[in-house]
Amino acid sequence: MTDTTTAGTATPQPTDITRFYKHDEMTAILQGLAAGFPELCAIESMGTSYEGRDLWVLTITNTATGPANEKPAMYIDGNIHAGELTGCNVALSTAERLLFGYGSDDEITQLLDTSAFYIAPRVQPDGAEKYMTTPYTLRSSVRHWPEMEQDSGLTPQDLNDDGLILQMRVPDAKGEWRISAHDPRLMVKRAPDEVAAEGGFFRLYTEGLLHEWQRGPVKLARTQEGLDLNRNWPANWTPLQRGGGDFPLSEPETRAVATFVSSHPNISIAQNYHTTGGVILRAPCAVGDNAVPPRDKDLYRAVGDVGEAITGYPCASVYDSFQEVDDFGRRSQSGGFIEWTYDHLGILSFATELWDIQSRAGIERPKNDPMRTMRVQTEEDGLKLLAFNDEQLGGRGFAAWTAFEHPQLGAVEIGGWKGKEVRQNAPAEFLEDECERNGAYSVRQGLMLPRLVIDAVETEAVGDDLHIVRAHVSNHGYLSTSATDQAQRMNAVTPVTVEIEGASEVLLGQRKQAQGQLQGRFSARGMMFAYGMGKVDNERMVEWLVRGTAGSSVTIVARGQRSGVARHEVTL
Repeated sequence: MTDTTTAGTATPQPTDITRFYKHDEMTAILQGLAAGFPELCAIESMGTSYEGRDLWVLTITNTATGPANEKPAMYIDGNIHAGELTGCNVALSTAERLLFGYGSDDEITQLLDTSAFYIAPRVQPDGAEKYMTTPYTLRSSVRHWPEMEQDSGLTPQDLNDDGLILQMRVPDAKGEWRISAHDPRLMVKRAPDEVAAEGGFFRLYTEGLLHEWQRGPVKLARTQEGLDLNRNWPANWTPLQRGGGDFPLSEPETRAVATFVSSHPNISIAQNYHTTGGVILRAPCAVGDNAVPPRDKDLYRAVGDVGEAITGYPCASVYDSFQEVDDFGRRSQSGGFIEWTYDHLGILSFATELWDIQSRAGIERPKNDPMRTMRVQTEEDGLKLLAFNDEQLGGRGFAAWTAFEHPQLGAVEIGGWKGKEVRQNAPAEFLEDECERNGAYSVRQGLMLPRLVIDAVETEAVGDDLHIVRAHVSNHGYLSTSATDQAQRMNAVTPVTVEIEGASEVLLGQRKQAQGQLQGRFSARGMMFAYGMGKVDNERMVEWLVRGTAGSSVTIVARGQRSGVARHEVTL
């Protein structure tokens, strides 16, 4: 891994979060943060992308209170999908919220004194670069997969040289679309019994040219950039999953992230950013909640409720949110990042789909369909979206249909929504709000991390150079020291240990004693009965009989893989 800093002592300034940044610009911003906050922030490369770009990650904590690897931690990343640039900005903004808030915001100060954050704003820099610098869109990597020659059929292309690839509406008597009588910009689905319409019927295609086309039906060419890096993770991976790659972690970007996360066992919470839909997604992904340990299901709901209150986004499992099935009757969302981090590592994992233009336009979300995957857009919905575009965006999100003589299809019109600018990503005037709400949620998530504390150490002289040492150790966090029950089920986390160092001889009690896992405050559930609440199993009393000269010192060290390291020195 590569450590990088920027020379100079200039005071860093918050980034303009209302625009998107190319890789070189992003690199300079991140290096500037590391240089401007040397005691709070370090930058390293997790690895390199397919085209050789660094995959930057920031480590954020107050190093004066201890190294990051001895503190409980949260991992945040974004932009694993090339065009989902809003996620990159939210991750970047969260890093700056923490750094600029230290010393002035009491909660953030406490958080960085006791915890660590690992933040990787852009996991797919190659695809993002192509997305930002060309008219083309792509799912993830620029690597061609599957390996094939260009497929015959309709291939996206900017035909009228306006820097955009939009849609073509082509007159066709057997077409599925017609022009709305209420707004000529809007195309609406032809009714099942509709045989005539003013203006006729149309077919809608991506703006482009037909490769190796002879007269006849128009088909879409398969993309050569078919990889989906959020289907390339080991949990429930299948070669039948669209875009999953040759095998789990076959791509350099996913391997780099997996190696980083696996080598940082102090991570208890992972937050992944995507667009679009306005939903906080959680595990499970390939199965329903009945397959999740009961306490984890309740924990996900409790932490999700906090996110709902702050962001306004509903929280739902991936399994419940994506209800489509593949040709084999299985849910289509498998092999994802949060599926791997929860299923295999027991990390409490979330993936937020940022930016919800439909709710902004006043379109109600179905109660049992948080991602709207089963809901067909109505004409009324389309009119509301256009009204939002006109009133909130000054009309810039929609390109008027313009006549064009297509070299193969003849007279067509090119136009439609500018998907990159307003549908896939939050427009500039809404970016700050997305960053604010979701960054605030990440701070709350960080405050829920487990935290191992040595509350007190007592010594009692019981004879010549003989002393009883008692240490009271507890978990002050909301999460348990394992983060989840799934982590214990998968043996993904080691037991908490308490050790005495410096004693010349330990007569009773093991020098290092395993304590299992300590519950968090989350476990204090249920009603208050007449005899008080049920006790949370979040503390231990550990004892030793040691031989040592009066006035000498010993140190008690409590270690939790995900709950941090605590030390306490005491005089005998």
